[in-house]
Amino acid sequence: MEEALLSRLRASAAVIAAAGAYNGRPTIDYGERVSNADAAFPAAVLSIISPGASYDHGGRDGLSQPRLRCKIFGVTPYTAWLLARAITDELETAKTVNGVRFHRARVAGGVDLDPEDIEGGLTVFPRVRDFFLPYTL
Repeated sequence: MEEALLSRLRASAAVIAAAGAYNGRPTIDYGERVSNADAAFPAAVLSIISPGASYDHGGRDGLSQPRLRCKIFGVTPYTAWLLARAITDELETAKTVNGVRFHRARVAGGVDLDPEDIEGGLTVFPRVRDFFLPYTL
């Protein structure tokens, strides 16, 4: 699922338009930002914070609903908001990618964090958005 999700977000025209770029691709990654260069912002770092398996009397029922955290960084609050909006709009739409059926995601929460000074002399404005991301294989 993680690979399909990353492919989905990096292929979204709205996400591409709102995100920075690094090595010719949108700066949407797992784990950490790939660059502190100005052109790499806005950027989003994805992490699964809860696996979200569903069960019935027979065991796993085939529907998973992990909680996805997107930490979004922009060089202005507005650019961070634009990328957050593009990601939200993409995830709130059902779509099948690489054999993974993503159902409509739901925003689970979020917060705007204080600005951070990073290497290279930039100040970034982080936003955190959590989603319940139901999918089936």
